[in-house]
Amino acid sequence: MKPRRSTDGGEHGRGNAGGENPRGPAAVLDGTRAVYNLTSGIDFSKPRRTAEAIARVVWELDAKSRWGWRDRDPVFEPNRKVEIRLPHDQHRKVAKAAAEFQEELKEEFAPSVDSYLYGLADDRADWFSIFFLGPLWAYLLQRADNRQRQREALDRLFAQMAGYIVVVPQ
Repeated sequence: MKPRRSTDGGEHGRGNAGGENPRGPAAVLDGTRAVYNLTSGIDFSKPRRTAEAIARVVWELDAKSRWGWRDRDPVFEPNRKVEIRLPHDQHRKVAKAAAEFQEELKEEFAPSVDSYLYGLADDRADWFSIFFLGPLWAYLLQRADNRQRQREALDRLFAQMAGYIVVVPQ
């Protein structure tokens, strides 16, 4: 998974994106964008596994290092866009892999902001809920509210990152 310098002057990242190409996708960096050309050498017969592998490689090589912390909040500071080029043949399987890629990337991303999401939880139930609904219902409602708040924060943070990752069928 180490980047290596290619003969044409660009850098190529190596990782395993599944399929026939044991080295995985190559990222070509030109300063403003990283291009993962997956139009050949990738087996899309198992879209879920392919999407998992692509998400892991993109997270490790490009997205993970762009996240930082400012005070107690996670901050996304990209310095380039990421373009993932997919083949046009096997359209249904490729489309399924592209759709699952977003979910897989979110799963790779979520653990890195767990502490932030945990900090959003509010464990204080209001007295009105406790008195009229009872402690168990107040607890359950507060827990559901906390999960919704965390889910919204994760979606907001992921949307910031996803705006810089473009999936393009070739």
